Formats: sequence, C-alpha cells, structure tokens
Amino acid sequence: MKNPWQEISLADYESHMKLDSVQQLQAMNAIMKGQFTDFPVKIAMVLGVAGGNGLEHIDKRKYRKVYGVDINREYLAECKKGIARLGIFWNVFGRICWRRIRFCRTQIC
Repeated sequence: MKNPWQEISLADYESHMKLDSVQQLQAMNAIMKGQFTDFPVKIAMVLGVAGGNGLEHIDKRKYRKVYGVDINREYLAECKKGIARLGIFWNVFGRICWRRIRFCRTQIC
C-alpha cells in the first residue's frame, strides 16, 4: 500500500495549505524563518521539506549544510528546481534534496 503523501500533487497540497481559511503555508514559512535564524547551529535537517517552502530563509553564511527529506519523490524534484532558482543556496543545500532516502519498516512488539 502506498503512502497517501505519495499520491497528492505538490500543487494540490500547496494550494490547499495557502487558502485563506487554512493559511498553513504562510504559518510554516514564518516558523521555518524562525528555525533558521533563532538557533546557533551550522547544520539542519528539514523533515517533510515538500517543495521547499521556507528555504529562502537559509543564510549561507551561517549554514554549512541543510538536508531536505520528504517521502514524495515529486516534491523533492520540485524542491531541487526551487533550490536551483534560489541559486545562492546551491552550495549550502547541496544534492541531498533530490536523493531518495529509503526507510525500513519495523514492527515493535
């Protein structure tokens, strides 16, 4: 059985998230800004990076590396395009955004 997040297009996801009645895309962007600016770290990982919402807040002078992880391969492909458009973050974000990361299923008894 496929994960439902592998079936939802990024356009549908982001369109829903930015609706005036939802405003979660805007809220997540503000949260990402705070996360990238408020902590004295040089490496970060964004779980559920989707299309890269909030990555424009990465300060390349502060971060050595930022990893983006998502279950949806299409989201990662769009994230890659977004990083390329942002250009200045290319050296910071590197290539992890579009690498497929496999997770093992485990059962805890």
